[in-house]
Amino acid sequence: MKSIFCLVAGLWFMGSLPVQAQQLRVAYFGETVTHYGLKVAYEYPLISRVKMGNNARKEFLITPGLAVYHHPHNHVGVIFSPELAYQRTGPRGGVFEVSLSNSYLRYFLAGQTFEVGENGEFQRVSMAGRGAYLPTVSVGFGRDLAVRKNRSLAWYARLNLMQQRPYNASQLYRFGIECGIRKPLKRK
Repeated sequence: MKSIFCLVAGLWFMGSLPVQAQQLRVAYFGETVTHYGLKVAYEYPLISRVKMGNNARKEFLITPGLAVYHHPHNHVGVIFSPELAYQRTGPRGGVFEVSLSNSYLRYFLAGQTFEVGENGEFQRVSMAGRGAYLPTVSVGFGRDLAVRKNRSLAWYARLNLMQQRPYNASQLYRFGIECGIRKPLKRK
């Protein structure tokens, strides 16, 4: 009962917040450098503060995202990543961000995969692969062109440290990079 109350109170609080500027992210996503892909995310500010005098902006964001990458001759990976991020935009437009994510990875093996059936014959397995928990920590930087050049666009780059669980009988650390743009969906 207490968790339901907290959920309702949280939704009520979020509904009473003023409408903030949401942004759409589109980026190159590479799980390492050779496993290329694309990431799309939607940024929604939970808390936004502007420091008077120098116009520095600090925000806490919820950013659900979806990334797809290709590991040639091995698999195609799909990552769903709901992120909680802190982002600071300086008075000259420089952006620094750090985020945490409880991501989910689902990969689909390349090539044909078979398993032994009940009668001892091989049967093809469609969409063979596996799912995994993928907690992620990201650090990024960029530039908001709306601050000095009056363009409603920003660029950014991020380094992601991901831990795949399970990976065989253990875990695997993965590195990913993102390089892309942010485009506001609404003006403040």
